[in-house]
Amino acid sequence: MPASAAMRNNMMLGQLLTNDINDKRILAAMGEIPREPFLPEALRGAAYVDEDLNVGGGRYLMEPLTFAKLLDLAEITPECRALVIGSGSGYAAAVVGKLAGQVTAVDSDESQLQHAYDNMVRLHIANVNVKYVPNMADGFAANAPYNVIVIQGAVTFIPKLLAEQLAVGGRLVTVLNVASRPESRSGLGKGLLITRQDHTLQYREHFDASCPVLPGFEHATGFRF
Repeated sequence: MPASAAMRNNMMLGQLLTNDINDKRILAAMGEIPREPFLPEALRGAAYVDEDLNVGGGRYLMEPLTFAKLLDLAEITPECRALVIGSGSGYAAAVVGKLAGQVTAVDSDESQLQHAYDNMVRLHIANVNVKYVPNMADGFAANAPYNVIVIQGAVTFIPKLLAEQLAVGGRLVTVLNVASRPESRSGLGKGLLITRQDHTLQYREHFDASCPVLPGFEHATGFRF
């Protein structure tokens, strides 16, 4: 077994399956998409460690277990239209692309988006549409409504404009930052599921997590919890 495939297999056995990630589609998607191409060369040897990895520009490759738990909450089916916020170099969008029918992936860092686009081409993923946005907290209303919104990072609030892009019955998943560590973008957090029922939003915290706050989601007015 090639080294990369062996490390992915160890990630699934040691991090995901032992922590009750049993959805076969999630396991297949994360087992198929290699993490190395989405990282700076110096970090590729650490691609499968259980921690967030800095890809530059305030973007992080979320640790595998936290990401898998968010996908499990999102209940993504092949019929779903999905929005990935904080595309970075494209890993989250690539995995979601294996689960959903159509994916829009947005970021405010054009250099990161170029890496994301190149990775989609290289991996032959045709159902992910990479888009630049000046402010990630605004989402991408042009392709709304979405059945699923995945925020690839932590947030301190959910913008009203973004919440309105959820379809009825839609699900938004992210890590809600509860308390930041001094001089750090990360800290105590909770895996958060928000569902839209008619014109109301319901939210529930599901698991402990620590993840850096995504640029644009630090402090602003919106739905606070």
